[in-house]
Amino acid sequence: MPPDALIYGGISNNISRTQSTGSSELDQLRSTPSSTTEESDGEIVNADADIAVVGSDSRSPGDLVEIRQIGSRVPVFAIYLGNYGNRNHFYAVNGKWITSMGFSALFSVSHFVTDQELLPVLAKIPQNATPEDFDELRRLERGPSREDGVALINKMTEFRLSSEAIYQEHMNKLDGARSLLSDPTSAKYLSLFEIADVLLPATLKGDRGFSPPALYAVHTALYRNEIGFNPLSPSADCHRRDHLFEVFPSKHTDVITKIATWVRQYADMSAKKMRPLKLNELDDIALGRFILQAREAVLRSRQTREWTPHGILKTGPSVTLPKVDWSPSSRDVITFLEWWASYDLFDAGSRYHSYGALILRWLRLYEDTPLDQSTAWTLLQEIGVIAPWEIPSRYRVRFPGTTIDRGGGITRTVVPNQLKTSTRPDIAEAARTPSKGSAVFCIDAPSTTLIDDGISLERTDQPNECWIHVHVADPASAIEPESELRRFMELIPENIYLPGHFQAMLPSGLGQDKPADCTSEALIKHHSLRPGAPALTFSALVNESGDILDYQIAPSTLGDVTYLDPEDVSAFCGEDIPLTPTPTPATTETSYSFHVGTPPDNSVAAPERPMTSTQALDESSKADILTLSRLAQAIKQKRLAKGAWPYFFPRPSVQVLFHEVIPEAEAAEGAALLFPPDPYIKVGHESSSGCSVVSSTMVLAGEVAARWCSDRGIPIPYRKDSKLTADNLNAAFDYATRVIYPLIRQGIPPSASHRRELTRLTGGIRLSTEPGPYFLLGLDMYTKATSPLRRFGDLLVHWQIHAALAHERKTHRKIDSSVDDVENILPFNKTSLRETLPLLDMREKMGRTVARGVLDWILIALVRAWRFEDKAPRTLRFTVASQWRQGLLGSLDMFDLNAVMDISGLNGCRLVKDVQVGDEFEVELADVNVHSRRILVKALRYIGKKGT
Repeated sequence: MPPDALIYGGISNNISRTQSTGSSELDQLRSTPSSTTEESDGEIVNADADIAVVGSDSRSPGDLVEIRQIGSRVPVFAIYLGNYGNRNHFYAVNGKWITSMGFSALFSVSHFVTDQELLPVLAKIPQNATPEDFDELRRLERGPSREDGVALINKMTEFRLSSEAIYQEHMNKLDGARSLLSDPTSAKYLSLFEIADVLLPATLKGDRGFSPPALYAVHTALYRNEIGFNPLSPSADCHRRDHLFEVFPSKHTDVITKIATWVRQYADMSAKKMRPLKLNELDDIALGRFILQAREAVLRSRQTREWTPHGILKTGPSVTLPKVDWSPSSRDVITFLEWWASYDLFDAGSRYHSYGALILRWLRLYEDTPLDQSTAWTLLQEIGVIAPWEIPSRYRVRFPGTTIDRGGGITRTVVPNQLKTSTRPDIAEAARTPSKGSAVFCIDAPSTTLIDDGISLERTDQPNECWIHVHVADPASAIEPESELRRFMELIPENIYLPGHFQAMLPSGLGQDKPADCTSEALIKHHSLRPGAPALTFSALVNESGDILDYQIAPSTLGDVTYLDPEDVSAFCGEDIPLTPTPTPATTETSYSFHVGTPPDNSVAAPERPMTSTQALDESSKADILTLSRLAQAIKQKRLAKGAWPYFFPRPSVQVLFHEVIPEAEAAEGAALLFPPDPYIKVGHESSSGCSVVSSTMVLAGEVAARWCSDRGIPIPYRKDSKLTADNLNAAFDYATRVIYPLIRQGIPPSASHRRELTRLTGGIRLSTEPGPYFLLGLDMYTKATSPLRRFGDLLVHWQIHAALAHERKTHRKIDSSVDDVENILPFNKTSLRETLPLLDMREKMGRTVARGVLDWILIALVRAWRFEDKAPRTLRFTVASQWRQGLLGSLDMFDLNAVMDISGLNGCRLVKDVQVGDEFEVELADVNVHSRRILVKALRYIGKKGT
């Protein structure tokens, strides 16, 4: 096995090494730096996000995918066969059967071959084998042969030849794509469709637009020009609008070209002298001037903060870094290093990695250390470009139309200063009625500042029937659907809850208008729920059995509002104690908790609203809360009976507190920098998974919104399973209730393979203008509608509903899609929404990817606890997930973190060949790197098979 095909990833030599060693280990698939919308098995943000993870987008057997292997620079076509035995399976165009734990394809064609065409290949692959069985079959070449897959090979070859013919015919334009598409100074974001429209003649278009071979010809041209284009969000189908490319500006190309020239200049000069360049010689060349300035800046930094090989600097007190007047050439080098280390723009086989490594070598500051992106990330910390506690994940997701701020936050390129032109008088002012029934209960954590939903109960003449009203903040009534503010919010379509870097969809600092009520802060304050606030109320008439007898939507004005703590409400209603995984023979998940640093003074802010305890409520309100809880539980039981996911385990919790406001990191602009002390970080598990009465009634409101709009033929962002046929529904129900849910009820979190199999049956969740079933919620249709101040998709729903309500008030009757011209009644017709939803879906996934940066905080805390504060666990339990020749991949019982045990780390406890998937070791930490997200462990003893 080539020594650079590392088990923990990294840059491999696929430039000078032979591409045909025959080693099966070279078949391992490598990830791409562009998977900014790939869902994670561990992503958990709230109940809706939990569902999104379980039902994340997946590819289907029979899809054509372009894969890239660790041992090869040549992309390979393969047919995706499915996921079983905890492995993805492929049949490649070279006749090889390939398996992999995970993959991300840059190009795919859905339903390329039929199930019937797959049968000869699938017949040679056991469906219930272990990963070791698959590896042995592949080693002995007892899997599907070329003869078994000849039809698939021929079809893939025909596709490739067709694409190559198109490329050859239109080579001039395709090879000149960068000059045709790039802007001098600004990045563009174009779909594969839009790029094909520029580069290919319209005569190649068919009824569905360009054919997949034509699109692949365009894709090939773009991928060959890596400094001009970057694939941003590969979707499951090349014909989807969210198959986007980032088109770099000309200045981007110019900088990289300069860096390449300067590196060659330095290398040539050093080679001619047959020695490293002296100080006086460095000042004569562009790269030399950066080396001199960077060395000086780093040595000053090390007087107060020690360098470490872990992707962060050693913790320290507040530090002021002196002014660095970087030369223009030095700024270009810093920019290149940021693109390399922070933004991860270059493919694993790119030659530009060598330029970054050479720059680090010539600095002579990082001896006996891999000269990779992690070291470059540390260099950026030492010269003050980024904070020592910066989060790498923030830089790897680039929302179109935004820039990432050093120090925190995301800046949208177009900001509306005049909010007056984006607002309108309350569209429903004359139609609002006082909220009915009990007081409105707003159940949110005391730390919550934006209150956008509440619930109330209205009793009826029938003792077992009540109206449940879900009152939702109503900014859509006052914001123009077609406005600058709408386009601004669309860029970051939901709040991003990354500790230390909260990003609001609607920030409070917009607007410079007079009077003061024409600012975003005033808009948020006016629509955050309080007595007298406007609301859009979603109501359901429910009986004690959980049946929904009727539903309504109406604008309202809130009366009395009572603010409650969800944990208090859960305890008062007697909700079940959360299932917490405990270390048993069946599951080794252990509850870990530790903190690093010192919390700042006054770190706990008092609530900005009057909180009430449930015990302080009057008897009537107590009875209403208990009734709401009972009805919500009955509704949930109805959904559970239809296969809804029963429970979400408390997720890892991270609290980050800064001693001072994070400064703008302006070292690159020549200003002195003040870095406050390292933040206080507390890592543990959530105390609960939420309040059931809240989560159930919010889902109820989404169901009401979907049904109300569906009744009228109103297109909205419905959220539904992408391929839930009647047969798949039965199979999904059987698999979930027979295999997964029993584990959950035993306190055992389902594995990633469980979730993937369920996703294979449901197809994952997608946005659509047509309603459809949402299996994991147990609903026939669903949309999100309860957080319009936090989520753009909810705003879209509200805008459509308000327009429909206004029309119904005018005509005094319900909209009838067979009579009324619904398209002209609504601000967004079906055609425009179909264009919008794929991009909205992409941006929502990007937001969730950024939120997963919580893992970076866990790793930062782990490094500090292990290396500096002696608070890390002495021993951990490591469970093997995959066996490689150089070592083992697996996970720890601490927050299910991925880890690696190499040959030396086995420490004589076991031979690699004797280890099987599921084996467990007691281990200690050997290395942790925040930037690469790599944890290396050392075995202390072999425990045995998990669960024995």
